[in-house]
This record gives sequence, structure tokens and C-alpha cells, in this order.
Amino acid sequence: MLKNKPYLSVVATSRNDNHGGNALWRTQHFVSGLAAQAFIHEVSVELILVDWNPPADKPGLVDALVWPDNNPYFTYRVIQVPNDYHQQFQFSDKLPLFQYLAKNVGIRRAQGEYVLATNIDILFSDKLMQFLKDGLKPGHCYRVDRFDIDPNIPDGLSFSEILKYADENIIRVNGPRGTIQYVQQVSEKRLRFLESILISSKILFGYILRNFKYYITIPKNLRNLFKSKMGWYQNLYALLFHIKRQIFPRTKILHTNACGDFTLISKQDWEQLKGYPEWPLYSWHIDSVLIYQAFHNGMKMVNLDSSYRIYHIEHGQGSGWTPEGANLLFDRLDKNGIEYLDDDDLEDLFFQQILNKKNGKQTVYNQVWGAPDQHFSEK
Repeated sequence: MLKNKPYLSVVATSRNDNHGGNALWRTQHFVSGLAAQAFIHEVSVELILVDWNPPADKPGLVDALVWPDNNPYFTYRVIQVPNDYHQQFQFSDKLPLFQYLAKNVGIRRAQGEYVLATNIDILFSDKLMQFLKDGLKPGHCYRVDRFDIDPNIPDGLSFSEILKYADENIIRVNGPRGTIQYVQQVSEKRLRFLESILISSKILFGYILRNFKYYITIPKNLRNLFKSKMGWYQNLYALLFHIKRQIFPRTKILHTNACGDFTLISKQDWEQLKGYPEWPLYSWHIDSVLIYQAFHNGMKMVNLDSSYRIYHIEHGQGSGWTPEGANLLFDRLDKNGIEYLDDDDLEDLFFQQILNKKNGKQTVYNQVWGAPDQHFSEK
């Protein structure tokens, strides 16, 4: 156990239902790897794993995993959120886990000076862990690229060997400008060039589509001038903003790609943001809303280059977003009537945050967050 408060709290959530395939196996790699790196780099880390709505017929995560011991730099807390609390929310019968409600439970209870929100199938590079020890500042939001790796990690490897395997078995890279298939032996400069080609191609070949959307959506926005509860001048501003966005796309890019796997902010800044928006929806785009919120509330965005990478152990299509499985995911959500934020919803929220900033207001979505009055079991 740590003698003093930890420097870094790492928050993730899961449940023992084998979501995505081999969920416990992936979680074990995450837990063991984080503990090993805390020891190697001498970073005081507490892991907070929120066991949300645990299945009644299976062991809870605290019993299903092997936990490292005799590590002066690492401790863990498993917070169990029971089914009766889960059942309070819309879509609870269709979504067994509300990812960002669960993460808020952990973030709210974190004791570290800095809090990293991540997921249970993530491994951290050594260079990134060293940066976490030496380079963090309050008022900053840290983002990194996610490298998806082949899940067939051989048994019996040390953690340094697992990281070597990860570097040699990359499938794709999720960077600030998009997701690209990975080619081995690609330099950092070449990787950024490929990302630039990706975004340039989207701009070039999407120009006609954007302007088509512009012509189609102007009547919709004109109608909204007379329907919305906002003042007419705000609606007119919204329409002009929409037209500008379609003809002149943003050149400044916030790194929202796979941001649910790595968003690192000081505990004090998490408290000012009041956590992720507590909307009982499928988790798509909620993580991006927080990145926009942090940016428009004045936080400095720090996008580390690809050498400060995280590795994501690939899992089954349809359980989460991949370029190949996106249609499966959204078809499943639509078929089951599960609501999620689409791109238009995200743009509306983005615009409202800009309005708040222009009016000198901070954007805050929650009044109460992280279930502060609930006494959940903790081990």
C-alpha cells in the first residue's frame, strides 16, 4: 500500500461479462502492466477499477483478477456499483454498463493529484510513463495516440517483452487527424505525413459533399430560427456559424480520436469540469464532448507525439468502434433503440460551448456528478 496519497490515479471500468471477448484476460494485462511500470518508473499509482452492475452469476472483478502485491508504488481499489443503482437509468435494460457514469464514480473518489481516465485493454509505453512522472501540470489536458495491436499476445512474456510484441504487431494508429492502417518501420515524420494525406483527402474529396450538406441544411436551420428557444440573434449566429463550418472547415484539430482511452487532467480540473456529462446513452462521443468542454473552458490541450503512445489490445468487432466494424456497432444500437450522440449532436454541443465562451461562461453539464452520496462497496 502507498504510504502517502498517490501522484496518479488511473480510472477504468468493466464488469465480468466477457464483453469484446477475453475481457478478463485483457484486463489482467492492463492491471499487471500498470503495476509493473509503476514499480519500474517509481511513479506512485492507484488504480481505481469500477465494477459496474456486476453479473450476479459470476465473481466480481476483485475476485476474478490476480492483484499485484508487495509493490510500494502501486495500490488498487475496486468500487462495486450494484444493479439496483444501474437500474435507475434509461436504457439500463439494454446497456449493462454506462461507461462515463462509471468513470465519474471513480474520478470523484480518486485521491491522486492527477487522474487518468482510460480503459481495461490499454498498455502504456515506457516513454509515456516516464513523461507522466516528470511532465504534468495543472490546467492542461493531455492526449496521446492509440496504437491498436494484434490480441494474440503469447503467454509467459515479461512486461518488457509484451511491449516489444506490441511495437512489432501494430494494426492501426488512431491519431489526431484520423485512423490509418499501420505500416511497419514507418518513422514519426512519415506517420504524420500519412495523417496529413488522410485529412487532405477528406478535405479535397469531401468538399462537394460538405457544400451539398450546406445547401440541404440551410432550410432546416432557417426553420430552427423560428422554433428554437434561443433568441433570434443567437439562432442567426448559429446559422452563420454552420455555413462557415461547411465552407471553411476548422484547421485546428482537437485530438478526440480514441480519447476515451486516454484523457489525463489534474484532479482539481476534473472537479471544475464536474466530470463527464452524465447522460445515460451509449458512450459514443461523450468522451469527445469533454475534450471540447475542457478546451472551451480554457484548458491547454497537449497532444503528445506518437512516441508517447498507448497500445490497445484489439477485441471483437461490434463491441466497440473500429473502421471495419462501425456499421455493425451502429446497426446494433439502432436495432435495439439505444440512443447515442451523432456528429450533428456533437456539432450542436460544440457551438453551444463557443457561445458560452463568448458570453464569459464556463460550460458545465452536471450539477451533481460521480454519485457523491452513494456508499458503494469498495475493496
